[in-house]
Amino acid sequence: MSHAGVYGQDDAEAATRLIGFAFRPRLLPHRDAEYAALVRRFDEEPAFEDLVRRCATGLGLQVLGVTMRAGAVVVPVPGSVFETRLESYARQARQSHQREAERVLHGLAHLAIAALCFPRPQDLADDSYVGAVTAAVVDKHVRHTCQELAERSAEAQENSDAPLEAPELERAWRAYARRSEAGETTSGQVAATTTEAIVGKALRYLVDKGLLTESENLELAVKVYRTTGRYQLQVRELAAVDVYRELLLLGVVPPADVTESLRVTGDDGTLY
Repeated sequence: MSHAGVYGQDDAEAATRLIGFAFRPRLLPHRDAEYAALVRRFDEEPAFEDLVRRCATGLGLQVLGVTMRAGAVVVPVPGSVFETRLESYARQARQSHQREAERVLHGLAHLAIAALCFPRPQDLADDSYVGAVTAAVVDKHVRHTCQELAERSAEAQENSDAPLEAPELERAWRAYARRSEAGETTSGQVAATTTEAIVGKALRYLVDKGLLTESENLELAVKVYRTTGRYQLQVRELAAVDVYRELLLLGVVPPADVTESLRVTGDDGTLY
């Protein structure tokens, strides 16, 4: 046990054990007694919390939060050995300009999923809130935004107005709109370069990382993806990034004063 900021070997081992649990995203504290005890210690002992954060920093990680609902949530800092680069995640094309296009489209899919899962500030702040999306919902809203931007751009040109704000993001929308929505290979598989496949890959990746859970809506024959506490902590961090705020301003999600929200009312995955 640490006292007044003095750490022992057992404390250091316990701190790294807690960080280790963060790399088991599907394991939550209520399912493991040791994990739960470490989470309580993090919450109750400031010196232990400081040790955990220092150990994480030394490993190139940032502690976003440690709670019973979410478990230990860490993210790599830029340049960390643990960092997953979007270029590697989206690597599908052989030519460099195609790789860049894939990187942009995959990044846009992840941003849209986050914004649609938590469309209002109060949803992101409410620890009990559970957001949900389907691949079709994400693709539909992004394509709707593409259309809105195209109409706005055409109107601005007709009126000789200044260019639209967020030109980088606008170029991403244009690339998304040009990409096929769906399609199959000769073997009947979904073509990997379609927006349907891009959104699906992003959703499955988030499930693998314990950030979303997946369930089947048998009535509608669709897969529904619901948010976890881990994902909420990560999106709170993302909400401070300019491009995320630009995404909301461009209208990829309903305005903040719209009461309808993509929520799950039960385990059947029903949305309203």
